[in-house]
Amino acid sequence: MLKKLLAISLVLLYINSNTELHEILRLPVLIEHFSEHKKLVGDISLWEFLVMHYNTNDSHDADDSRLPFKDPGHSFTASTLAIPIPKIVLNETELIVKVSHVFCYDKTFISSHLSKIFQPPKA
Repeated sequence: MLKKLLAISLVLLYINSNTELHEILRLPVLIEHFSEHKKLVGDISLWEFLVMHYNTNDSHDADDSRLPFKDPGHSFTASTLAIPIPKIVLNETELIVKVSHVFCYDKTFISSHLSKIFQPPKA
């Protein structure tokens, strides 16, 4: 149970810090701002409210910057991890080999069975 709780906590922490889903926490501000507009204008629909605040760049009042997905300061940043690669240095070494005995055949070795196959053509 503890591992499951820890895993869920880490996923939520990652989502909150590396995605824009933390803007969902601002939804109560959106609802409150919509109710203020509803009191002032009267018969404004939710769609008209969203178009007024998200389709234009005009700021209607000071609370507009507090709405979800309106603040450019909460833009997505991708985190990267740079792992240093260790430098491998190869030193040139001289290979010294002392040959004590050289062995080679005195005669060519051909099997007697193969010598009958590979013969020049005869007339």
